[in-house]
Amino acid sequence: MQDKILIIRTQQCRKSDVIIRFLKENNVPHEIKYVETDPEAQRLFKAFNLKASPGIIINNQSVNPYGLVERCKVKEPEKTKKLFEELLAAGD
Repeated sequence: MQDKILIIRTQQCRKSDVIIRFLKENNVPHEIKYVETDPEAQRLFKAFNLKASPGIIINNQSVNPYGLVERCKVKEPEKTKKLFEELLAAGD
């Protein structure tokens, strides 16, 4: 079971900033790993065949961040929050 969302990001990624701010504002548990400095983040980036930052991993499932963020905002906040909650609950 995974009880939080894992964000695998690069240090300069603005989409990561948007997602992380959204998670904090909505009290969604998450962990952040930086590709530049964390070997585990590098391993996961390759294992999930991620092509860009951020990588979002929930219960061993990758979520496409590009469907969630547009113009430096989360497109559909309520729908996105519900998606994260459902994926977290699926691991219980």
